[in-house]
Amino acid sequence: MKLTSKFILINISIVITAIAITTFFTFASIHKEINRQATVSQESILKIFRELLQSKGSGFHIENGKLLTGGYVINGNYELPDKIKEVFGGTATIFMGDSRISTNVLNPDGSRAIGTKLVGPAYDAVIKEGKPYRGEAMIMDVPYFTAYDPIKNIKGELIGALYVGTKKSDYFSAYTQMQTNVVIMTAVIAAAFSLIILLLVRKTLFPLIGEVSGITEKIHSHAGAMALTMDQQSCFATQLSSSVMEISSTMEEFSSTASQIAQHSHGVVDRADKTLDDTKNGAAEVENLTFKVNDISENIQTNLTEIVELGRKSKEINKVMEIINNIANQTKLIAFNAALEAASAGEAGKRFGVVAVEIRRLADSVVESTNEIEGKITEILDSVNRLVMSSEKSFQLIQEGQEYASHTVVMLIESVDGVDETASAARQISLSTQQQQIASGQVVLALKDIERGVRHSTNSIHQTNGAIEELTELSDQLRTLVDTFKIGNGNGGRKTTVNQETT
Repeated sequence: MKLTSKFILINISIVITAIAITTFFTFASIHKEINRQATVSQESILKIFRELLQSKGSGFHIENGKLLTGGYVINGNYELPDKIKEVFGGTATIFMGDSRISTNVLNPDGSRAIGTKLVGPAYDAVIKEGKPYRGEAMIMDVPYFTAYDPIKNIKGELIGALYVGTKKSDYFSAYTQMQTNVVIMTAVIAAAFSLIILLLVRKTLFPLIGEVSGITEKIHSHAGAMALTMDQQSCFATQLSSSVMEISSTMEEFSSTASQIAQHSHGVVDRADKTLDDTKNGAAEVENLTFKVNDISENIQTNLTEIVELGRKSKEINKVMEIINNIANQTKLIAFNAALEAASAGEAGKRFGVVAVEIRRLADSVVESTNEIEGKITEILDSVNRLVMSSEKSFQLIQEGQEYASHTVVMLIESVDGVDETASAARQISLSTQQQQIASGQVVLALKDIERGVRHSTNSIHQTNGAIEELTELSDQLRTLVDTFKIGNGNGGRKTTVNQETT
């Protein structure tokens, strides 16, 4: 065999061995990084899944054969597992004991796998030992990257488990495709070099060197394309990390603002409650005032009745005084007649005349007194009439005030209802702002987890890019090695060997 053939065969063996060793370690590194990223990703998704459950209520417990968190019933409720699938694209399940009660895992017939049991290493770790489990597991005979956490009640008793997982094929699809391509290229190279060896044995080595060179160029081209793609992915991951950091900063500011709004709304609730109490007190005072006005109105009505009765009795006194005046006038007339009789009687009637004069004078005094009494009674009647008119006017004013007070009471009662509704609305706003503050805090935590995941992904892309660069360097070395075995001789590009020594 020629020395050139031996040299070429040795170099072919070295190149194929180097490619195989580099490819093996590159794929081992990529495989290890994919496993690590899958573990980190499942950990973050499981954390978000638990936070979503905690946002529905605190404290897991079993009631009437159903699993609840707070007042949120989990059995047959697929809201949160479907939310996980919508956001992250994986599977999620909530177990009560070792049975699935809420899941987006499907049976072969397409129905949800409700009632199916947890089996395998995850069952031993979570159900038997009450410990978390991270690793691979078979879900419906399909391999998954999984994460399980036990669910315990407030007594620390194990009552169920949380699960999230993603198919291994979803993570390794690109890896498998790249592995297949590299294996195919390696096989093509091996086949090409084997063909070269065969042609060398048949003394047709030189035409095949050009083909080997073309294959080497293709390898170099594919490696360059892969490097460019990985660079683009690295740039995209960097931009994504920057965007997530900006969003996280914005959400932190939003959380701070929500906290301030919650504090202010709490003050508004306190002010609304105080206004409600003041309005109720005001309504009670006005209602008491209405009762007092009613009492005054009744008293005035009673007084008015008594005043009218007083006027009536005063008029009756006038009648009595008229009778007395009549009697006095008759007495005067009798006294006058008696005086006449006494004068006609002479000395014997003198004393009787004195008595008659005194009786007449007394009758005159009675008439004068009755006249004075009539004048006073007339004044009393005038005063009574004025008092009656004034009392009637006061009664009318008091009735108007009573009506106004009644209207005021009605308005205050309506105001109390309105203030009560306002206080209830303020309390609802305060509760909503507190929930918004909690939700924004959870979003900030989730964004930070996403940021860490993107950072890990970026590092993995850089490592993969480094492996591809090494593959490119090996391709350059292979191309250089091939070029050392061909030279142009000017005859239509025909190749000749550098060394034609024979053994």
